[in-house]
Amino acid sequence: MNSSARGRILLTWSSAAAAVFAITPGIPAVPAAGPPDFAAFGVYLSWERVGANAKVSGIDKWEDASRRLDAVEACKVNLLWVTNMSEADLPRLIDECDSRGIRLLPSMSSIEAKVDWRWADDGRYYAKRVPQVVAIANGKKALVGWVLSDEPQIKHFPRVEKLRDRFREADPTRFCTVVTMWPQTPAAARELRLPVVCVDLYPFFGPKDPNGPHTDAASRSFMRRNATAMIEAIGSRPAVGWVMGMCFSDIWGPRRYNAQGHLIGLPGSYLHWRAPTLAEMRWQVWETFRTGAKGFVCYTLAPEAPNPKTATLEPPKVAWKNVLAREATDLGPNALTNPDGSATPQLMELGRLYGRLTPHAALLRRWQRRGEPFLEVDSPGKGRVFMDPVDQALYALVLNDDLRREQNVSVRVGEGIVAVRDLLTGTVMDLEKDFAGGSSTFKVPLAAGDGTILVLERQASDRP
Repeated sequence: MNSSARGRILLTWSSAAAAVFAITPGIPAVPAAGPPDFAAFGVYLSWERVGANAKVSGIDKWEDASRRLDAVEACKVNLLWVTNMSEADLPRLIDECDSRGIRLLPSMSSIEAKVDWRWADDGRYYAKRVPQVVAIANGKKALVGWVLSDEPQIKHFPRVEKLRDRFREADPTRFCTVVTMWPQTPAAARELRLPVVCVDLYPFFGPKDPNGPHTDAASRSFMRRNATAMIEAIGSRPAVGWVMGMCFSDIWGPRRYNAQGHLIGLPGSYLHWRAPTLAEMRWQVWETFRTGAKGFVCYTLAPEAPNPKTATLEPPKVAWKNVLAREATDLGPNALTNPDGSATPQLMELGRLYGRLTPHAALLRRWQRRGEPFLEVDSPGKGRVFMDPVDQALYALVLNDDLRREQNVSVRVGEGIVAVRDLLTGTVMDLEKDFAGGSSTFKVPLAAGDGTILVLERQASDRP
């Protein structure tokens, strides 16, 4: 799969008691059969890109890694999903994450369920390798789980299950997961006994790209439908869902970086994916949690390393030549950080949102979707009601589905709701009765792609 195409995770509790666990760093408070006890505000890192960018900058790879880890720490990231991780580097990366209060979820180069030769002699390779990898993490609380495969096909699912069983035996306190592409995700949610189901959804394709959604409406629909399909496929199974969203640009053929670290498609290039705007960064996170998922992990942290040779690459041999770039086209940052390790505006915007949500992470992790009470959100808004199983308190997540403009989103609540308060700002909404004893309406001002959480206060007779 193209290095720009990735995705990851899913989770839920197997008992009511699980809902009240505190959200604290460390080994999950449940056995490996159950989902972890935190809402994920994560980023994804391809480990080989650290060394490649360090080489261009003339620094040690750990200096490059430290720059990027410092940036995500400042942006309230609580989970680092790292792929192509080497066993030699894992101990230090665990310590680097631990010192910053970041959980680590590695996809090890030596552990991949899709590799055919490793399953010879009934998987004897893994009988030896899994305990060795697990031993590296002994006593290391920052490492919270293991990634068994990156985008496995359905034909690989039996191997994923066998590998999960080996990890359950060797490491019974850490969960296992895989990341799947959207066509395989519903089957993964139903057929794999993983406590975290993760789908990678990259909804913002290049202009006029025939191979993916490239309009606001199509991009929103693509992400919404497939995130919802994951949650519905999980159903009542003890698992949770995570969405891996995007911040990258992907160009096939001639390309270069500009002084701002943006990836520029040169004439003849195929503009496959483009970096999201700041509004689209916000929208991905809010829509993820509105579907009922319990985590968002953003692909990707480190960009493709600058290479002068990419500017002279031949145009790709594709059938859709009419969409190849005719002039130099700026597709935005190639990742959440620039080649030098500094934060992009997209990472800073993600950090602002993660910072707003972090005080309410425990609530996001434990609340459950509800069909009642009545909630109606006028276009261009979207909403959903949730209930906290601990105290039966009601909440509504409301977002502005307009990716270009601020909106005063109109919300209507049913007769039993007597007061509404914005959980993030403390603002008490001014309710206007539709009629005596009837429903009420109010407005929620939201920036493009932004959202909020509303506390819905019921009249005393409706409270449990």
